[in-house]
Amino acid sequence: MNDSARTTLDPSTPETTSADAPADTSGHGRIRCPHCGWTPRPDSVWFCQCGHSWNTFDTGGVCPACLKRWTMTACLSCGKWSPHSDWYPKD
Repeated sequence: MNDSARTTLDPSTPETTSADAPADTSGHGRIRCPHCGWTPRPDSVWFCQCGHSWNTFDTGGVCPACLKRWTMTACLSCGKWSPHSDWYPKD
């Protein structure tokens, strides 16, 4: 995925940003893609269909602009979709 491609949170068009990711420092623990293990950075950005961009893990998958709750989240590294809740540690 490249940094210049930007799309909305729509299962047919995964959103994109940098795939280089150190350990999560957002205060949510070790958040990881359930498919590939990628960990979002604090500056990783997802895009809502309303046009707002934000880190979905800062709000538990709720767009702060329109309050849409995203139950599915696309990985910015592998592009696969999974339930938002599956990204959080289970321990």
